Amino acid sequence: MKKLSLTIGLCLITTLASAQWISDMSCSNSAVKIVDKAITHLVNVETPVAVGMAEAALMMDENCGSAKLVLINAASRSEFGSQAAQLEKLDTEKFTEQEKAWVKLMGASSDDFESTVKQVAETYPQAPLFAFWSSASLEDGKDKLAEYIEAFPDYASPAYNIMSYRYADGTYGDKPNMTKAIETAQKIFLSHDGPNAHDSIAEHYATKGEYQKAFEHQVKALDYAGTGSAYGYNAQMYYGHTNKAALTDSIEAKTKLRITYQMTNDTDNLKQFYSDKVGMIACNSDMEPCIFYASIEEEDVNYTWNRWDVMDLKVYFSPDMRTALTTFNNDGEYTMKGSDKPIAYKTRASEVWHYQDGWKLMHSNFAPLAIGSGVPRTQ
Repeated sequence: MKKLSLTIGLCLITTLASAQWISDMSCSNSAVKIVDKAITHLVNVETPVAVGMAEAALMMDENCGSAKLVLINAASRSEFGSQAAQLEKLDTEKFTEQEKAWVKLMGASSDDFESTVKQVAETYPQAPLFAFWSSASLEDGKDKLAEYIEAFPDYASPAYNIMSYRYADGTYGDKPNMTKAIETAQKIFLSHDGPNAHDSIAEHYATKGEYQKAFEHQVKALDYAGTGSAYGYNAQMYYGHTNKAALTDSIEAKTKLRITYQMTNDTDNLKQFYSDKVGMIACNSDMEPCIFYASIEEEDVNYTWNRWDVMDLKVYFSPDMRTALTTFNNDGEYTMKGSDKPIAYKTRASEVWHYQDGWKLMHSNFAPLAIGSGVPRTQ
């Protein structure tokens, strides 16, 4: 999912291929096999899978230091302090020297990380993990990822991922090259078959505006990781772009149906368009203060609708396809109770819909036009 976000230092790669990400772990043989796969998922930004595999390794060997480090490395490094707090409590007495070097890297400040990772990679040149981190930093727009891939082809997947984004953002070359970005991301599969490669390829296709291909790859990432994964968000976004015309028709139909129920004050049917979790803000055409509705209840109105037509309805979507803005004009008439004289109703409106277990109305704003009236003010 996206590119690896580490600030990493520079180091020349002068090693032979290694049998695992770090060559010396304080783990049983069976746990080592699982942890090595966990690290593969970690550096490929497939954190939930990495965490699950590290926890599985600890069930086999509760003293496996590398498994503990995967869990800590996967923790938050932000202001919440989760990673720092775990490092502070960590007992490294039985850790190998390479595991202690990993701890040192996680504890390094942003200012010291580049020099620290360079020194660690030089000290343990046969450890792909340290070599990868050290070779990904940029210096004058250049990195050592190509040299890393040549030295460690079996561990090249995260390097290809980073390189794909550098083609995409124009770091490599004078301008973004999305074709090269996609070609590079597809090379991830040469050494690792995981969901992040599909997620990256999908994002590159989406940048090109090819949402059908983006959706196809995103679904593959989602199938791998499960419906509860973060890949679902982009899957919905790409699906929305691919099916924008159908979604537009759906929002238009919902708007007209809602107004049909509004005319008859049909609260039971109106509830389907609102979210009790979010509520809804209504700015009515009586031009009174806007009202927040935590829930929808039947309103006491002193007029009856004779007609209410919606015209010139347009739908606009946010880039993530989870918010829709509509604009439309209204033409109709209503009659006050105790009167037989119809009043012309002419307004313009804009509304905001948000997707949350279906499309729900969050905000509605109606304003009367000069040639007619809005709804009557309360007495």
